[in-house]
Amino acid sequence: MKTKTIIFSLFFLLPSIIYCQNNKTQILQGSWMGEVATDQISFRALLRFEVTNDNIKAFLDLPDQALKDLPTDKVWTIQDSVFVDGTKSLNAGVFFKGRITPGDSVIDGIWDWNKLGALSLRLSRTNYVFTLKTNLNPEIEGYKIIKLIESSPIKDQQATGLCWSFATSSFIETEAIRLGKDPVVLSPMFFVTPTYIDKAEKYIRMNGKSYFGPGDLTFSLLSAYKKYGAIPQIVYSGKKDSTSKYNHGEMDKALLEKVKYYVKSGRGNMTAEGYRNDINEILSRTMGKAPETFIYQQKQYTPKSFAKEMVGINPDDYVEITSFSHHPFYSKFILEIESNWNNNYYLNIPINDFSTVIDYALLNNYSICWDGDAYRYEGFNNGFAVLNDTINTITQQMRQTDFDNYTTVDQHNMHIIGIAENNKGKRFYIVKNSSDERNCGGYLYMSKEYLLLKTISVMVNKDAIPKEIKNKFGFTF
Repeated sequence: MKTKTIIFSLFFLLPSIIYCQNNKTQILQGSWMGEVATDQISFRALLRFEVTNDNIKAFLDLPDQALKDLPTDKVWTIQDSVFVDGTKSLNAGVFFKGRITPGDSVIDGIWDWNKLGALSLRLSRTNYVFTLKTNLNPEIEGYKIIKLIESSPIKDQQATGLCWSFATSSFIETEAIRLGKDPVVLSPMFFVTPTYIDKAEKYIRMNGKSYFGPGDLTFSLLSAYKKYGAIPQIVYSGKKDSTSKYNHGEMDKALLEKVKYYVKSGRGNMTAEGYRNDINEILSRTMGKAPETFIYQQKQYTPKSFAKEMVGINPDDYVEITSFSHHPFYSKFILEIESNWNNNYYLNIPINDFSTVIDYALLNNYSICWDGDAYRYEGFNNGFAVLNDTINTITQQMRQTDFDNYTTVDQHNMHIIGIAENNKGKRFYIVKNSSDERNCGGYLYMSKEYLLLKTISVMVNKDAIPKEIKNKFGFTF
């Protein structure tokens, strides 16, 4: 191991000594691509560097895995050598180390990630742009749609961790249509600021022992809706430049640094008003500030009046349902997932009733907000979420085991709006996805087996729960 370390060190340091060139930060600007290959696997890696003065950002695309815009934590150069760190964002450590060769068109380096060992990776300049697929049509050839609920257009969360807000705002839009309202596209970003501020206060009050990050749950959006109302996307986009894409990497980093600062250094020197204002200021620098009043369709609204007149839902009409055996069935409990920072309660029912609620809701025109595991599982790819063909029945114990050992985690939120079947009568659920990773952007089809195993919870209208299941609870909800 020592010999290997010495060789790698000489690989990066000797050329810098030999060439004695200045720091080559500016040379990195642009896209670089190469192939990582072993006897068992090969794949392309595309690193895109954005250089502003001496500040470098890097984003990783893995086209063969259908992954795009993976964030990194830090990029730095020492003479001719460049280092890319993904310790926090990718759980990968310093996964690339390379040397810019004379001529500045090639980076000879080492890729060290995913337990593959240290492998050579030569990056060359490229104009190749990798794009992911977004399916804008809920119909897929070879499948028959059994039920499709009228909904709003597909949303794109882009480079944010805000699937919870995009999925839940899509759900609310669809509920408004069900209630007879004119279709409206809401701003998912409007709900982010109050949620982040409340989450920051909880983190600080808990001395850093509470979850703090961009991820969240449907509860937080409904809470923000109840307190503050809603705003249409056309009025408040949540970005200062309407032509740019959402990219919250720097904002999320600044927010985390700020709350950690208060936990570490703020004793005797802070107020709730002060740190809430500080968090709001960081959010406003990226997202801008939502208006207190606005004109929509030639009428003036506040967010509260708009929610009441143009959306019309009652946030108290919705519940989250799950199915885990480590708590009694037909009870409610605080689900032990990291993003449940506000200790919200879930209704707990057996897997058969869980399946019944989902089908009953959809067939009766109630859509479903879904929370579960997507990208970590190999069956989530190219417009489908499926298990392998050998798994035909999902049991309560299978659900529990996967939850207990972190095989199923709270990782993504989406919106279910319909049911389809293949030519063998196998059931699939039609899902709206706000992220296009693994070529699953737009509409995707999720098998019933996948749903029953990989779902953490679903949010539904209370009226979407059959009476015979409601009656099994010893309380009203």
